[in-house]
Amino acid sequence: DLVYIDTPYISSKGVGVDYLEFYHFLEGLVEYDKWEVLIDWGSKHRRIKHGKSIWNDRNKIYQAFDDLFKKFADSILVVSYRSDGIPSDTDLMGLLKKYKDNVIELNRKNYKYVLSNNGESQELLFVAE
Repeated sequence: DLVYIDTPYISSKGVGVDYLEFYHFLEGLVEYDKWEVLIDWGSKHRRIKHGKSIWNDRNKIYQAFDDLFKKFADSILVVSYRSDGIPSDTDLMGLLKKYKDNVIELNRKNYKYVLSNNGESQELLFVAE
C-alpha cells in the first residue's frame, strides 16, 4: 500500500491552518445526517463545530506525526510538507526514520502559498519505504 499524507501546516511562527475551516463542506457531506447538531448556525459560513486540532497545536504536533507514521508503518509513505513548518523538515525526516529504513526527499520546489507573505517557503515531498 501507498499512503499519501498532506497534513495541515504550522508555520515557523507557530501559526496553524485549520483545514476544517476551509473544507468543512466535505465533513458536512460525510456527516449529513448530523447537520442539526454539527453546524455552527451563528457562523457566517455555517462551519462545523469542533475543538482545536492536534495538527494546529505546536505542543502536540510531533506526537501527531509519530502516531500517524506508526499507524501506517507497513505502507510506503509519501509526505507533502513545507520547508518552514513545525516540525522542521529535518525533524520530520527523523520521525519517518523511526518507522522506515529508506527515507528520501524527492522534491524541493519553491512555492508561494495563497495566504502567506513568506515567499521563501518550499514545498517538500518525502518518500519513506
